[in-house]
Amino acid sequence: MSTLAIVVACGKEEQITTGTDAAFLSLGNRPVLAHCLRTFQESECIDTIIVVVAKDRVESALQVAKRFGCTKVRGIVVGSANRLNSLRTVFSKLPEPASHIIVHEASRPFVTTETLQEGLKAAKRYGCAIAAHKIPDSVKVAVKGLKPDKTLERNSAWIAQTPQFFRAEVLEKIIDPKNKTVKLIDDESEWVKKPAEVHMVEAGYGNIKIRTADDFSEATALFHAHLNR
Repeated sequence: MSTLAIVVACGKEEQITTGTDAAFLSLGNRPVLAHCLRTFQESECIDTIIVVVAKDRVESALQVAKRFGCTKVRGIVVGSANRLNSLRTVFSKLPEPASHIIVHEASRPFVTTETLQEGLKAAKRYGCAIAAHKIPDSVKVAVKGLKPDKTLERNSAWIAQTPQFFRAEVLEKIIDPKNKTVKLIDDESEWVKKPAEVHMVEAGYGNIKIRTADDFSEATALFHAHLNR
């Protein structure tokens, strides 16, 4: 049994602004991408890493993997703006089959080995698991406009994050090109129709995603706070 980690570093969700990929900004002494790659590299539960990047970032990704000793990186795949198409491309180029697959956004640099271990353990049992963070406040749901349609009770709503963990056959079924109607919100969003087979893993607030300049400032502050502990 082997575990493949797919690190997605391209697409609109991975850009702060057009042409500015979060994965290649410098966070402390290394690019954002290098932070999560090192965590994956050091995790005993991961065997192989594939990085998905835009066409003009292939060489940059190779240099990051080489410079920071990420020997588990076995491939750099050119992806697209669409997460679904990027995952399909990866599956068409897999060097060898894997029993379990982890999908992670490069723009979340603070993923922990504990989250990886717990998520993979849950995926082996349930078929799918997602890193998430429970919201302690009550949540208002407003489908359109500023008028709430309903209120969710405190501690009942979760923020979905990555990594997301799958038995290989589960993810393969979701992204099958024959499945013409699939539209991914999260990678597990199609599978979550069977809630008993999805498990959430508390990854904490610190597993933030860098979407904006403000997010990057927060990530920088978290990075320096960690160094000063």
